[in-house]
Amino acid sequence: MLRKYQALQAHLNRRNGRAEMLSFEDIEDIIGKQLPMSATKHRAFWANDQEGYHSHAQAWIGAGYRVAYVDREAKVVRFERTR
Repeated sequence: MLRKYQALQAHLNRRNGRAEMLSFEDIEDIIGKQLPMSATKHRAFWANDQEGYHSHAQAWIGAGYRVAYVDREAKVVRFERTR
């Protein structure tokens, strides 16, 4: 499943630590697939899961980022560098 989000991790790696606000549509364009319904329905989808249970969280955490802000109605998420 991590492969689905590898492109997101690569995208964030190319940001070289710069924060970025992405729309859900931007993320879908990056990964080449639709986000699951849980991305809109559940705040927990965007949790910075350090335990490695969610492959999507592994993607941004692996790139050294965290979700700093998410608005599920506006469908935007802000990634900020953690290290």
